[in-house]
Amino acid sequence: MNLSYTTHVRLASLALAAGASAAELGLGDAWRILDEARVVGIGEKSFQRASANLLEFRAHRYAGVRVRRDSADPDVVWLRVGPTLSPCRILHMERAPRRTVLVYGTLPGHVECGEEAFLIEHRADGSVVGRCVAFSRPDRWFARLAPHLAAAAQSLITRRYLAGMGL
Repeated sequence: MNLSYTTHVRLASLALAAGASAAELGLGDAWRILDEARVVGIGEKSFQRASANLLEFRAHRYAGVRVRRDSADPDVVWLRVGPTLSPCRILHMERAPRRTVLVYGTLPGHVECGEEAFLIEHRADGSVVGRCVAFSRPDRWFARLAPHLAAAAQSLITRRYLAGMGL
Protein backbone atom coordinates (compact mmCIF):
# COMPACT_ATOMS: atom_id res chain seq x y z
CA MET A 1 0.00 0.00 0.00
CA ASN A 2 1.35 3.42 -0.95
CA LEU A 3 1.31 6.42 1.37
CA SER A 4 -1.50 8.91 0.87
CA TYR A 5 0.97 11.79 0.41
CA THR A 6 3.91 12.38 -1.91
CA THR A 7 7.12 10.51 -1.23
CA HIS A 8 9.29 13.64 -1.39
CA VAL A 9 8.10 14.55 2.12
CA ARG A 10 8.48 11.04 3.55
CA LEU A 11 10.03 11.32 7.04
CA ALA A 12 9.63 15.11 6.96
CA SER A 13 8.17 14.81 10.48
CA LEU A 14 11.64 13.81 11.71
CA ALA A 15 13.22 16.70 9.79
CA LEU A 16 10.70 19.08 11.42
CA ALA A 17 11.62 17.64 14.82
CA ALA A 18 15.30 18.28 14.01
CA GLY A 19 14.57 21.94 13.27
CA ALA A 20 13.88 22.11 9.54
CA SER A 21 11.16 24.52 8.49
CA ALA A 22 8.01 23.45 6.69
CA ALA A 23 8.98 25.65 3.73
CA GLU A 24 12.42 24.00 3.45
CA LEU A 25 10.71 20.62 3.25
CA GLY A 26 8.16 21.63 0.62
CA LEU A 27 5.24 21.63 3.04
CA GLY A 28 3.10 24.55 1.89
CA ASP A 29 0.18 26.28 3.57
CA ALA A 30 -2.16 23.34 2.98
CA TRP A 31 -0.34 21.38 5.69
CA ARG A 32 -0.97 21.84 9.40
CA ILE A 33 2.19 21.48 11.46
CA LEU A 34 1.81 20.17 14.99
CA ASP A 35 4.71 20.06 17.45
CA GLU A 36 3.96 19.40 21.11
CA ALA A 37 6.22 18.19 23.89
CA ARG A 38 6.10 17.63 27.62
CA VAL A 39 8.18 16.15 30.39
CA VAL A 40 6.81 12.65 31.01
CA GLY A 41 9.17 11.59 33.78
CA ILE A 42 12.61 11.70 35.34
CA GLY A 43 15.32 9.04 35.16
CA GLU A 44 16.10 5.79 33.40
CA LYS A 45 13.05 3.90 34.68
CA SER A 46 10.76 6.65 33.35
CA PHE A 47 12.56 6.56 29.99
CA GLN A 48 12.17 2.77 29.73
CA ARG A 49 8.52 2.93 30.74
CA ALA A 50 7.73 5.78 28.31
CA SER A 51 9.50 3.92 25.50
CA ALA A 52 7.52 0.75 26.20
CA ASN A 53 4.27 2.75 26.40
CA LEU A 54 4.99 4.18 22.97
CA LEU A 55 6.24 1.10 21.15
CA GLU A 56 3.60 -1.20 22.64
CA PHE A 57 0.88 1.36 21.76
CA ARG A 58 -0.24 1.87 25.37
CA ALA A 59 0.09 5.65 24.87
CA HIS A 60 -2.29 5.30 21.93
CA ARG A 61 -4.81 3.33 23.98
CA TYR A 62 -4.63 5.99 26.69
CA ALA A 63 -5.47 8.57 24.02
CA GLY A 64 -8.55 6.59 23.01
CA VAL A 65 -6.93 5.16 19.87
CA ARG A 66 -7.15 1.41 19.44
CA VAL A 67 -4.32 -0.04 17.36
CA ARG A 68 -4.41 -3.26 15.38
CA ARG A 69 -1.46 -4.56 13.39
CA ASP A 70 -2.26 -5.88 9.94
CA SER A 71 -1.78 -9.66 9.83
CA ALA A 72 -0.51 -9.56 6.23
CA ASP A 73 1.92 -6.67 6.75
CA PRO A 74 3.21 -5.96 10.29
CA ASP A 75 4.32 -2.45 9.25
CA VAL A 76 0.69 -1.51 8.64
CA VAL A 77 -1.39 -0.50 11.64
CA TRP A 78 -5.08 0.30 11.78
CA LEU A 79 -6.08 3.09 14.14
CA ARG A 80 -9.64 3.19 15.44
CA VAL A 81 -10.93 6.40 16.96
CA GLY A 82 -14.65 6.16 17.66
CA PRO A 83 -16.33 4.99 14.45
CA THR A 84 -13.34 5.79 12.19
CA LEU A 85 -10.76 3.25 11.11
CA SER A 86 -7.56 4.69 9.60
CA PRO A 87 -4.59 2.81 8.13
CA CYS A 88 -0.96 3.87 8.62
CA ARG A 89 2.43 2.48 7.63
CA ILE A 90 5.23 2.44 10.19
CA LEU A 91 8.07 4.25 8.42
CA HIS A 92 10.73 4.31 11.12
CA MET A 93 11.25 2.79 14.54
CA GLU A 94 14.33 3.43 16.65
CA ARG A 95 15.29 2.42 20.16
CA ALA A 96 18.58 3.91 21.30
CA PRO A 97 19.99 4.27 24.82
CA ARG A 98 18.60 7.81 25.23
CA ARG A 99 16.04 8.14 22.43
CA THR A 100 13.04 6.21 21.15
CA VAL A 101 11.27 7.08 17.90
CA LEU A 102 8.16 5.84 16.09
CA VAL A 103 7.06 7.42 12.80
CA TYR A 104 4.05 6.49 10.75
CA GLY A 105 2.56 7.85 7.58
CA THR A 106 -1.05 7.73 6.48
CA LEU A 107 -2.35 5.32 3.89
CA PRO A 108 -5.38 5.86 1.62
CA GLY A 109 -8.55 5.78 3.72
CA HIS A 110 -7.07 7.57 6.75
CA VAL A 111 -9.09 10.51 8.09
CA GLU A 112 -6.01 12.73 7.69
CA CYS A 113 -3.25 12.79 5.12
CA GLY A 114 0.27 13.15 6.52
CA GLU A 115 2.79 11.82 8.95
CA GLU A 116 3.44 11.78 12.68
CA ALA A 117 6.65 11.25 14.61
CA PHE A 118 6.61 10.25 18.27
CA LEU A 119 9.89 10.88 20.07
CA ILE A 120 11.02 10.16 23.60
CA GLU A 121 14.30 11.64 24.74
CA HIS A 122 16.17 11.01 27.99
CA ARG A 123 18.01 14.29 28.43
CA ALA A 124 21.30 14.96 30.24
CA ASP A 125 19.46 16.61 33.16
CA GLY A 126 17.56 13.34 33.73
CA SER A 127 14.25 14.56 32.35
CA VAL A 128 12.33 12.36 29.95
CA VAL A 129 10.56 14.36 27.25
CA GLY A 130 7.84 13.03 24.98
CA ARG A 131 7.22 14.85 21.74
CA CYS A 132 4.81 14.53 18.82
CA VAL A 133 5.61 16.24 15.54
CA ALA A 134 3.22 15.96 12.60
CA PHE A 135 2.25 17.44 9.30
CA SER A 136 -1.26 16.75 8.12
CA ARG A 137 -4.32 17.94 6.28
CA PRO A 138 -7.88 16.61 6.31
CA ASP A 139 -8.45 13.83 3.79
CA ARG A 140 -11.83 12.16 4.32
CA TRP A 141 -14.89 14.20 3.39
CA PHE A 142 -16.07 14.79 6.95
CA ALA A 143 -12.63 16.02 8.03
CA ARG A 144 -12.48 18.36 5.03
CA LEU A 145 -15.98 19.61 5.87
CA ALA A 146 -14.93 20.64 9.39
CA PRO A 147 -11.13 21.17 9.31
CA HIS A 148 -11.07 23.18 12.54
CA LEU A 149 -12.87 20.38 14.37
CA ALA A 150 -10.46 17.81 12.89
CA ALA A 151 -7.49 19.95 14.02
CA ALA A 152 -8.94 20.29 17.52
CA ALA A 153 -9.44 16.52 17.72
CA GLN A 154 -5.86 15.93 16.56
CA SER A 155 -4.51 18.35 19.19
CA LEU A 156 -6.53 16.67 21.95
CA ILE A 157 -5.39 13.20 20.94
CA THR A 158 -1.78 14.41 20.76
CA ARG A 159 -1.92 15.75 24.30
CA ARG A 160 -3.35 12.41 25.40
CA TYR A 161 -0.55 10.52 23.58
CA LEU A 162 1.98 12.57 25.54
CA ALA A 163 0.19 11.91 28.82
CA GLY A 164 0.03 8.21 27.95
CA MET A 165 3.79 8.06 27.43
CA GLY A 166 4.32 9.02 31.05
CA LEU A 167 1.99 6.49 32.67
